[in-house]
Amino acid sequence: MSHTKPLQQHLVEQFHHYSTHELVLLNNDIVQSNWGRNKSAFRSALLSTLAKRGIDLSAIISKEDGITLIQKVVVKLEANKLIPVC
Repeated sequence: MSHTKPLQQHLVEQFHHYSTHELVLLNNDIVQSNWGRNKSAFRSALLSTLAKRGIDLSAIISKEDGITLIQKVVVKLEANKLIPVC
């Protein structure tokens, strides 16, 4: 029996080695592409890695009525915070 890691856990471990700038660029590529169903797991791992680095995600992540909403937008990094690009 294979003991493989879930995709998101694997990605979080891999993203640890990426620079913050590379993670921001990767987010923007994901948002602008038409990936299949693994897109959400991939982006979730990417955002989780940024959060672990202390990057403020509050401009793109909010909670409403107990539901977490993540905006699907291109971002830039300013003063350790992801800012949506209009």
